[in-house]
This record gives sequence, C-alpha cells and structure tokens, in this order.
Amino acid sequence: MNGVPVTVWFDRPEISPHSAEDIVSINEMCDYLEGLVAQEWNNHGIPADRIIVGKNCVFYFAAWR
Repeated sequence: MNGVPVTVWFDRPEISPHSAEDIVSINEMCDYLEGLVAQEWNNHGIPADRIIVGKNCVFYFAAWR
C-alpha cells in the first residue's frame, strides 16, 4: 500500500472497493510475469502455453493485456 511491502502483486492506495487501481504498478507486475515466463522458455525450453500462472485476476489481466 503506497509502496509499503505487502503480499499483493501490485500497489493500491488503500483497501477499498472505491479505490482506483494503480495501473502503473499493475503493468509492472505484468511485465515481471512476462519476464518469468520468458525465462522458463529461455532457460528450460518450457513453452508459454505449458506454464500456468496462479491468482486468476493477475492471469486474466496479463492475458487481456
């Protein structure tokens, strides 16, 4: 929350259903996940269509992007 380390994938200004999403940190999280998938392909030959990403909201946003 506002840069304080927490166990979420992206930053939030506050915990509230009315709080705006921090698109910059969400995009950073997606870039990070894409890098992890690319690393598995490059280092181990595992194709992206064989990799499962947990946390449905993260997966759906990354796929939609």
